Amino acid sequence: MDPQVMDPHKYPEVTFSDFWVKKYKTCFDHINTSGDGFLKRGDFQEHAKKMIALGCLSGERAEKIQQLRLHSWEVISHGQDKVTFDEFLASMKDGINGSFREPGVQDKHSLSWFECIDSDGDGIISQAEHEAFFECIGIDKSLSPAVFEKIDTNHDHKISREEFCQAFMDFTFGEDPTSPYKDFFGPMDTS
Repeated sequence: MDPQVMDPHKYPEVTFSDFWVKKYKTCFDHINTSGDGFLKRGDFQEHAKKMIALGCLSGERAEKIQQLRLHSWEVISHGQDKVTFDEFLASMKDGINGSFREPGVQDKHSLSWFECIDSDGDGIISQAEHEAFFECIGIDKSLSPAVFEKIDTNHDHKISREEFCQAFMDFTFGEDPTSPYKDFFGPMDTS
């Protein structure tokens, strides 16, 4: 990956604007598959189960998806059984201007998501894989093409690791309401 593009220090310190909080509320709501207002291990297991089923995966690839999603849960939960939005937000705020900017941390996190979405493991995300990702996290898959097109900046009808990681980084650190990546995790919660 191009270090110029992927350097989180290229983004100013996050001020946690209302816009930024709404992006993370949207993300939280889509991860919360049970809809009960808490993130739990089961939400992440459900994502893995759906990704495996939609990708028709088995063996090592299926096991890797399960491991990646459960690792995300461990990072978010800090050993708790469930996490509220306020706790999730506090955790994000805690790392966003600190540990998330350390060399390699953001790349590792975004590549973890990339590997989950790239269900066939060919190193790119196809439109079908992106639609499956949206479906897995409870977003109407008909909304996928518009988001896919924004992430596919070279318009070759596939999302490379670099394109994905740049969009993910902009979602993570950006506070520009006009960013094409603001809907990375689906249309923003406007409540």
